[in-house]
Amino acid sequence: MSHPAATTRVRSAPGTVGLISNPSSGHNRGQFEHICKQIAQHPLIHHRITRSSADILNVLEEFAALDLKILAINGGDGTVSAILGELLEKRPLPALPQIALLPGGTANMNAGDIGVRGSLRKAVDRFCQWSTTQGAGGDIAKRALMRVVIEDSAAPRYGMFLGGGAVIHGTEYAHREIHSRGLRDDFSLALGTLRTVWGVLRDDPAFNRHITTTLTLDDGVPATHDSLILTLSTLHRLAFGMQPFWSDEPGSIRLTLMEQGCTRFARTFLSIVRGRPNSNAVPASGYHSHNADRITLQMSGNLNLDGELLDVDGQIAITASPELEFLRL
Repeated sequence: MSHPAATTRVRSAPGTVGLISNPSSGHNRGQFEHICKQIAQHPLIHHRITRSSADILNVLEEFAALDLKILAINGGDGTVSAILGELLEKRPLPALPQIALLPGGTANMNAGDIGVRGSLRKAVDRFCQWSTTQGAGGDIAKRALMRVVIEDSAAPRYGMFLGGGAVIHGTEYAHREIHSRGLRDDFSLALGTLRTVWGVLRDDPAFNRHITTTLTLDDGVPATHDSLILTLSTLHRLAFGMQPFWSDEPGSIRLTLMEQGCTRFARTFLSIVRGRPNSNAVPASGYHSHNADRITLQMSGNLNLDGELLDVDGQIAITASPELEFLRL
């Protein structure tokens, strides 16, 4: 059984609102001018545009002088991870603000779980209206991020979703065959997932590549698996409502691993992503789910961290960050 969503009904304290937009993110392209006009009608929002990751720290330092209480992000999962990574790693603000996520990217998995609902224009309008009332309505959801350190890498990375094995090939297919045709959000991810499942069932080498993974949870004993699907996240709900984690163990990072050769794959996979794992979803059948605050992977292959492809050949250390408060509207 997955953890219940950690949300509470609150009225946020009044304070300065800052918004960072990435105009290159999926849904921003083609309608960013209109979005900017929407935001400009609400002078309480301090809107800044970043065109590369090098701009992020300067904007956050500018916001520090404004005594920021709410930080909104208009971009995709990668933009969110880059901004929150700088916020957590560099600590440019005197205190961590509440975070509001707008679905400006292609997939918007993070915003789908803990962000502002609706299409980008509707979400921006809802957030702008909320900013004038300073907290009328809305929930606060608490989530950590994963701090990811690759062996011999210069700097840590942050993210809320990490996937390997068939996840990589499904992502590649979605970018090549689905997103390129203008399909985005949950529908595109659902199509990519279904195509991945079909590829695994047909033993298609384009989708059925697996990786040898040695996994250590917190201070536990390392265990090696031939991993078909590897998923880690601090989110409670993934794309199109998937809830593929069922462990009741303590820990902010949630992990599901399906081994190569896992039995009754199609039926068990569908039960897992619906959040109702069937009786076959057990380690003896090749299905594992755990929660932890520290996870170490030893592997050689690719991982998808919130849309960024990581090439790993050695050890990767994953720890849970302090929790942030996310405004859900």
